[in-house]
Amino acid sequence: MMDVLALLTLGGLAIALLILIALPIILVAVLVVALLKLVFFVIFLPFRILGLAFGVGFKAIGLVLKGTILLGAFALLLLVGLVPLAPIIMLGVVLYLLLRPSRARSVPAGGA
Repeated sequence: MMDVLALLTLGGLAIALLILIALPIILVAVLVVALLKLVFFVIFLPFRILGLAFGVGFKAIGLVLKGTILLGAFALLLLVGLVPLAPIIMLGVVLYLLLRPSRARSVPAGGA
């Protein structure tokens, strides 16, 4: 029974020794990885800012094009909707052009 307890104690001490040896190496590796992440973030930051600027610009151009296309589609639908009213509009224009000369001319305010 004592041999098993001694063996477990020695095993625990061996694991503790391995942890004590490996802990600084793991800590250094974590610090190096964090430092490299920071360095690469700083190196690639101008490209990220440039990409953001291009993205905002392309989005603005897309919004302008989308607005233009929607406005054109709305104008086309309005024009197509007004096509059945074209004879009535032309009749009104013809009547206006015919009756315009028969109107009495108003006298200018200072010319009497």
